Amino acid sequence: MPIVKKRNVQTETRLLLESADPVELPPAEIEDGAVLAQFDKIKPYIPELLAALRAGTIAEPVPVMLDGATFAIHGESRTFWVKLWHTNGSDLTKIERAQILSCIPSTRGLQVIVEGVDDENDEDFDEEDLDDFEE
Repeated sequence: MPIVKKRNVQTETRLLLESADPVELPPAEIEDGAVLAQFDKIKPYIPELLAALRAGTIAEPVPVMLDGATFAIHGESRTFWVKLWHTNGSDLTKIERAQILSCIPSTRGLQVIVEGVDDENDEDFDEEDLDDFEE
């Protein structure tokens, strides 16, 4: 039996957010059940993403994803990789669906300090030192 692709009337009203540049998202309406998580371990962090979207945020394109539709949304403690569907392309205040592809702890604003290492030692670092770390 051949597979027949049926038109879904609901998807005609949803527009996938796509951009090669960061997109400023105004405070948006989004229902709790409108968020889909790729993995179960992400589900506890959904409220943080909802809070960021409801407050308004910047959606930054994820450079390693070449689709132009995957964006990084920074929450208070995590960064989410998401795809967003809006009900109207020109009005970004109503999000119909959000799909979380990944969720990682945020490192924004962190500075790593390694004791015993200073700028002078950086000049002395060579390929032999790198071999020590690879073993």
